[in-house]
This record gives sequence, C-alpha cells and structure tokens, in this order.
Amino acid sequence: MGNKKRKRWPRNEVIYNKIQDNEFMNFFDFVRYLSNVVCKDRKMKNNIACLLIWHKFPNLSVRRAKSLLRVLKRFKIIDVNIPCFKTLCNYRAEPIIGNLLEELITESSKPLAKIEHDFATDMTGIKTKLFSSWFSLRCKKRIRKRDHLNAHISIGTKSLIVTAINVENKQGKDNIIMRKHVDKTSKNFKINEWSGDGMYWTKDNCRKVSEKGGKPYFKCKEGKTAWNGKQSGVPAWKEMNEEAKENKAGYDKHYHKRSKVESANHSKKVLFGEKVYSKLKEARENEETLRWVNHNINVWNRAKYEWGINPLSED
Repeated sequence: MGNKKRKRWPRNEVIYNKIQDNEFMNFFDFVRYLSNVVCKDRKMKNNIACLLIWHKFPNLSVRRAKSLLRVLKRFKIIDVNIPCFKTLCNYRAEPIIGNLLEELITESSKPLAKIEHDFATDMTGIKTKLFSSWFSLRCKKRIRKRDHLNAHISIGTKSLIVTAINVENKQGKDNIIMRKHVDKTSKNFKINEWSGDGMYWTKDNCRKVSEKGGKPYFKCKEGKTAWNGKQSGVPAWKEMNEEAKENKAGYDKHYHKRSKVESANHSKKVLFGEKVYSKLKEARENEETLRWVNHNINVWNRAKYEWGINPLSED
C-alpha cells in the first residue's frame, strides 16, 4: 500500500504573500506605536524599542544587536537613542520592567478583541544556558541537568494572540495562573469558550470561566479519577462533564481548540527562539516575555491583511 497523502488546508496565497512580504516593513511601525502607547518618557520608549528589535532576532548577542540598531538608525528605519550594550542588558534585568512587559502583552492583544471569543491555556518549557547541580549530586554522576523556564500562556484560538502570560522559574501553580489569565483576558475580551488539557480539569477553573460568561472545555479524566456525577456547587462543572460523557464527538470539537496553543508555542519557538541566554532570574523571565510580545506583533501583521484589523488606525 502506498503512503497516504497528508491533508493540506487551503490558504489564500495572495494574502499569505502580503503577510510575508510586509513583515519587517510593519514590524518597526508596530514597535514604535506600542512603545509610544505604553511608555511615558522618551528614555523608556528608546529602551523598550531597542529591546523588542533585539529580541526579534534569535541567537543575536547584545553587542551584535547594538550593531544592527546602528545600521537601522543610519538608514533612518528607526529614530531612537541607542544605549550602551551594558545599559541595555542592565535594563532588561530590572525586575520593575516585568510590569511594563505585562502591559505590552495587554496592549498588543487588545486590537484582536473584535474577532477573538474562544481562548485556551497551556504551559511550555523554555531552555536556558544554565545547568543545575541537583541531578549530579543526587545520582552521584557527572551529569548536569539543564535548567528550564515555564511559560504559561493564554491565547485567542483564531489568531493565536497571547492575552496573558506568566514566565516562572519553578513548576506549579498552573491552575492559579490560569484563573488569573481568565480575569486579565475578560477585561478586554468577551469570553465564549475556554479550553485546556487535563491539568486544568478542576471545579475552581470551571467556576472562574463561568463567572466571566464563558463555557469551560477541559480534558475530562477517566478511570478511578473520573467525575463522580455530582455538581459540587458548580453547575458548569456538572454540565461540562455530562456533555463530555454523553456527546463526546461534539465536546471534542470544542475541546480540541486548545491544540492552537501548541501552534502558538511552535510558531514562537521557530521565529523567536526556543531558549533564553540570560543568567539572572529576572533577566531570563523578561527575555522570554519580550519574545512573546514580538509574537503578538507578528499576529498584528497577519491581522492587517487577513482580517482587516490595523492597530495603527484604531481609535
């Protein structure tokens, strides 16, 4: 038997070509717009713009990044005061910049509120250049285990825009983070559905999504840990489990929207890198968040041509 051909999803080649051809042309305009919206003084605008441009290109050292910034300024593509490479590194490592980056994520997701009503949450691991000695000490071997970051993201399942993000150095608190993401997203978006894998299958998560006007679709567990048939004071909990049990095919169509999170993770890692290079805790978290802001800017470029949404012309 011959190999079956994989099903190909048709796409509009004209629009796709426009998106690819104009990615860099639009990127600098979007960076300038975002930094002006979020930052209050000129120095902060310059630093944020430089950081975003730097992290547009994976594996680019800070010294080479400064060289690139000087070229862009020389040809009048950007108009910023380029700081010393050490100043740029120090600024990225500031804990206070985390609040600014969170605001960048929020502002960069707002324009997609017109088309996004279904959301999903997941966590992905991010490599670092650091190694922990714990594994070597425990196993009494000269083997080092690479440290990882955990990036918790919530996205709109149509455009893959990130509406909320938490970058953590430790595991755990997945469900607490997910509920915080629901709160953040509901401030700017109308929530119809929220999906996630079995990690998020809890009554508290169902209650939170229901409170914000949405319907939860989480991977329902089976076997000994399966639903016991009780409402447990959360109607959405019972409704979700009943639908998953009685109409599995229909339920799965909604639940599998969470697969779009995997697409977002893959896209970000391919375009903006799958590991961070900073050594300090705050710098690692900020570096990863900057890459996700650039992911959102990339979504803007697609939104401009595919859905006619231009953030620069929004009121």
